[in-house]
Amino acid sequence: MHCHFTSPRWQASELPGGHGHLCGIAWRGAARLGPADLGELVDPAVDPGRWRARLADLNGFHALVRHDASALVAAVDRIRSIPLYYGVADGRLYLSDDADWVRRQVGEETMSEAACTDFALAGYVTGRDTLYRRVKQLLAGEALVARDTDTGLSISLERYYRFSHAEVPGRGDAERQAALGEVTEAAFRRLVEVADGRQIVVPLSGGHDSRLVATMLARLDYPRVLTYAYGHRGNREAEVSREVAARLGLAWTFVEYSETAWQAVAATRAYWDYQQWASGWHSIANMQDWLAVKRLTERGEVESGALFVPGHCCVTGFVPPALFAAERESRTLAAGELAEALRDRHFVLRQGEGSQACFHDQVLPRLAGSYPLDEALSADAFLQAFVLFGWQERQAKFIVNTVRSFEYFGHDWWMPLYDREFMAFWQHVPLRWLDGRQAYVAFVDREFAAVSGIDTPLGNAAQQSRRSLRARLTRLAAFRRGPGARVKRAVKRLVPGLARGNTLASGGRFPPETLERLRARGYSHNGVAAQLFLERFS
Repeated sequence: MHCHFTSPRWQASELPGGHGHLCGIAWRGAARLGPADLGELVDPAVDPGRWRARLADLNGFHALVRHDASALVAAVDRIRSIPLYYGVADGRLYLSDDADWVRRQVGEETMSEAACTDFALAGYVTGRDTLYRRVKQLLAGEALVARDTDTGLSISLERYYRFSHAEVPGRGDAERQAALGEVTEAAFRRLVEVADGRQIVVPLSGGHDSRLVATMLARLDYPRVLTYAYGHRGNREAEVSREVAARLGLAWTFVEYSETAWQAVAATRAYWDYQQWASGWHSIANMQDWLAVKRLTERGEVESGALFVPGHCCVTGFVPPALFAAERESRTLAAGELAEALRDRHFVLRQGEGSQACFHDQVLPRLAGSYPLDEALSADAFLQAFVLFGWQERQAKFIVNTVRSFEYFGHDWWMPLYDREFMAFWQHVPLRWLDGRQAYVAFVDREFAAVSGIDTPLGNAAQQSRRSLRARLTRLAAFRRGPGARVKRAVKRLVPGLARGNTLASGGRFPPETLERLRARGYSHNGVAAQLFLERFS
């Protein structure tokens, strides 16, 4: 068994008969663990049932490995914030935080066609697979156990945690709201302890998640906070971001995005090196923060050792409305509705009949082994499966993977809205609390009003931007090809607001002819990014 760790965040310790390795921070109760504590936490020589619950009790963001001469346990946290990859060749196990190192050890040169289909439609590869057939990834809340036996290498996978929904009855809304306030404050006090006086840097969008982060830091009177926004100058999200920071008394800065700025960095080797490294061969790199972190670092506004705190959050806002209607009417959802809901939410980087056929013919058979796609489901069962997919796939592999951009420029990070206790609270709320995130939004608005002293809700600027007339018109297929595309170009010359494109000016990341060709074929911007990644690295 061979281990290879590349991140400087790994700590190592000698254990009786072996070694312990810990990356990140792990708490068990109030005790912060070190690599020397892994001997009491997990033991590859005994039944995993004896230590599985201890892994589930951990808080923080971490990956851990304990091994001796003949056995190994490796685990990622409940959101897989620090990925681990593995592969087997010639009876040997290779384990690393570097997917490409594993690929080279197992001698894999050709990408899997099935995995490329996932990647092109969703932006990530589902399940334990990566783009390379013999390079695997641990899922969120999972541990790998490997043993050298008389008959050869034995590997098993132990799922110690799943983010599932099960309402706890007998609690009123007032009691739940009070409990939400308590777990939120506890999560942010843990953040303050981790920060330990360092500068905290908050990507402050126009939405509610990062607003809650900023609000809680202001409420706890943390002394060194920098918030920032980015995009084209004058965008609505940045305006709301600046207003939120001003009302909370927090420092704020802005990084201007333009197609020209993206074109300049897209021509550099670092741009592609980052994407290949951050992808882990399983996901497109989430690039929207990368340019801002680069600029802030170069400008010296982010201090050495700073802690970035994004608003990534476990409270989903993407549950299909049909589920809530079924719950109110006490009826089941028909067989096949879960498959369509997953497609409509997650496999949308390419549109059109060909993409739908590709999903049904190639993706669904792979998902059918893990999800009840051909069954009529109650509202609760439907929610369980839908939320499980969103947490295990999109959140853990794409959204949370944004933290790689902070690491790439030498910074630290923390995600308080994925705190263990905060997640546990939202696993047990009534279904109606998840309808449009209404209960969560109301909580954030109340907290913000209490700290800022201003009661007028600011809404969700990101959502408003997506629903604007300009955004809707520019997404229409009729404006992506032929005469419609020519009309759009003419209008952009006459109307400066349209010429700026989307808030992130991300069209500048791609060659203009390639962007227009792929957009005309139904690719989203992330779809274009996925396609160009596959073309470059396959």
